Amino acid sequence: MHTHRTSFTALAIFSVGIALALAIAAFATPRAGAVGESAPLEGYAWSDTIGWISFDCAGPDECDQGDYQIMIASDGALTGYAWSDSIGWISANPADLSGCPSAPCEALLDDGELTGWLKALSAADGWDGWISLSGSGYGVTESNGTFDGYAWGSDVVGWVDFSYAHTTLTCEPTYSCSGQNIVNSCTGATTACVSPAYCSAGSAVCLYPPMDFEEFGDFSGHLQIVPGIVRSGDTTRVYWNVENADNCTVTGSNGDSWSGNFSGTSGQATSPILQSTTYTLQCTAPDGSVPASLSEDVNVIIVPVFCEVGAPGCDINPSQ
Repeated sequence: MHTHRTSFTALAIFSVGIALALAIAAFATPRAGAVGESAPLEGYAWSDTIGWISFDCAGPDECDQGDYQIMIASDGALTGYAWSDSIGWISANPADLSGCPSAPCEALLDDGELTGWLKALSAADGWDGWISLSGSGYGVTESNGTFDGYAWGSDVVGWVDFSYAHTTLTCEPTYSCSGQNIVNSCTGATTACVSPAYCSAGSAVCLYPPMDFEEFGDFSGHLQIVPGIVRSGDTTRVYWNVENADNCTVTGSNGDSWSGNFSGTSGQATSPILQSTTYTLQCTAPDGSVPASLSEDVNVIIVPVFCEVGAPGCDINPSQ
């Protein structure tokens, strides 16, 4: 009988030891997994049933349990551990999230929304420890580094308010094309490119074909003045045609001015040319087009006047 009592006592002590070891393991500092380029999830979440949940040990006396932190990788994946004085360690590591109540299990910040699960490692006595980050009618969102909304942790944890949490993680967007729409990888926002603009993978703005000169009639599209040599007081005509420009202007040193990418097939008539005059074509391209601008100059020359000094109508003074 004594032997049976001794065996029973030993078994009881062994069982208590196992239970104690499991409890210590649940509240001991977990071994953090390696993470890549990331930013911390900082601050707290609040539950009316278990109180504060700390996402890092930045506050006073919060590192007594060991150094801990939940990190958000550049792809949005959460890893690491949070701490609750009531229920101990709460894991975001994929290895601890296997077997979650419903997929996806991985805790992920995707397009400003937290999805997946967290797991309280001290779960016992029928409590599974799962904390859902999103579901029907609830969820946690992030905007400009600030979190809002609620997670759900069933009977033990209840609603978890994330409005006290924040992060410095910023999304660096890449840009792809869906037809002629630019797609922002961070927000999913699209920008439509209207012809002649087009989408080019990697570009945040619609691109345009480069500005070019387009022939019409007998003209090259470049700035041309016909005739280019005139008698004083005569007029001439100015021609140009630039495609894919946002805006073009032609100005003369005599005050003439026109706007538009095309002069028209008949050109533009100048005012009387009284002296050598320079005309300048200036065009700007739409945003994203290369080159961003172009410019051309053409001179109109006055025909020299020759006369015999002293002849009627010749006002040349040889003393000048």
